[in-house]
Amino acid sequence: MIETAIKIQNPVEKAGYDMIYLVTCSLHGIIPEQSIVEQMDLTVLYRMAKYHSLTAMIFMALESTDILLRCKDVQLVKTWKDAKEKAIRKNLMLDVERNEILSFMEREGIWYLPLKGILLKEMYPKLGMRQMADNDILYDEQYQKELLTFMTKRGYKASQIGKGNHDVYTKVPVYNYELHTALYGSAFDKSWEEYYRNVKQRMLKDRDNGFGYHFKAEDFYTYLMTHAYKHYSGSGIGLRSLVDTYVYLQQKEAKFNWHYVSVELEELRITEFERESRQLCKKLFSQKRYSLTQMESEALTYYLGCGTYGTMKNNIEKKLRKCQPDEKAVTIVTKLKYYFGRLIPDMQHYKNYAPIVYQHKMLIPFYLIFRLIRGAIRKRKLIINEIHIVHKIRR
Repeated sequence: MIETAIKIQNPVEKAGYDMIYLVTCSLHGIIPEQSIVEQMDLTVLYRMAKYHSLTAMIFMALESTDILLRCKDVQLVKTWKDAKEKAIRKNLMLDVERNEILSFMEREGIWYLPLKGILLKEMYPKLGMRQMADNDILYDEQYQKELLTFMTKRGYKASQIGKGNHDVYTKVPVYNYELHTALYGSAFDKSWEEYYRNVKQRMLKDRDNGFGYHFKAEDFYTYLMTHAYKHYSGSGIGLRSLVDTYVYLQQKEAKFNWHYVSVELEELRITEFERESRQLCKKLFSQKRYSLTQMESEALTYYLGCGTYGTMKNNIEKKLRKCQPDEKAVTIVTKLKYYFGRLIPDMQHYKNYAPIVYQHKMLIPFYLIFRLIRGAIRKRKLIINEIHIVHKIRR
């Protein structure tokens, strides 16, 4: 249980704190108190849990009580139960298919490194508790064409091949794999790209296969923190990120070489973010009672408002603040600079997403016209929404 310096004023905020309580119960195998769950709005709670990709975990806590049996909204309970079963089924299906992909890499002599959720989900108490959207795997970029051939033959739709630092492969009903040629590209942070450029030097060989690798615990943790910060400082990131951090620390922190971690975090310039994340997740999900400071309460409000994948509004506000770093209201000039940057991207955009144009810069005018027409046809609603958000931003 936690106490916050910010007064809870509406059902959505209350559902957020209810969600934290139920996550804590799930993680520690505790049956939620009847008096607490009876005061929960299960409809609002479900929406929040879905927004944060925590429906399975929340349901697992609730089903240990009789609150769902007494719920009059039978369809809601069924929807929630289906979500839990889907999370379990998807985990299993992704695992089976991933084994096929990694077997191909083994046969072809391609080194690989499973990332993030693939490893984190095994640290949760129950199968399906950590919901998966996709699987991320770092691999030897020299074999990009071979992977493309293999995946397309298996019925995958390929997108973003050779654009940015990862290739995206999707196949119905639930298969989604991001195969990374690098952990970071220069589009986000050039120093991070440089830090991870020779990533194989940080990798340790698996014992039970020919070409699989893993990070030591400290390097996995620093990568987990960079990934979280990337989203936190962009569109935003939700509560599941803090749950992941807590679960990983519970299993690995006792044996950490904290001096090594501190040096690496300092080089990556995320020391403060890591410390705040670590302190906050321990307060939120520990069985002990903690009080949140004003700053921690505000940070939690931000996490609860972002959901799993953040919001367009967060992303736009942060980009506007890069153009105008003062604390004054966003000016018309700043918004015009933003629009100009969206219409006429910098050279890094071409390097990452249009390499042919980057190599042959005479094609830039034609590409810009194509991009404008494509956006008007395929992303018209998104563009209108973006313009609407920029117009409404005042602070």
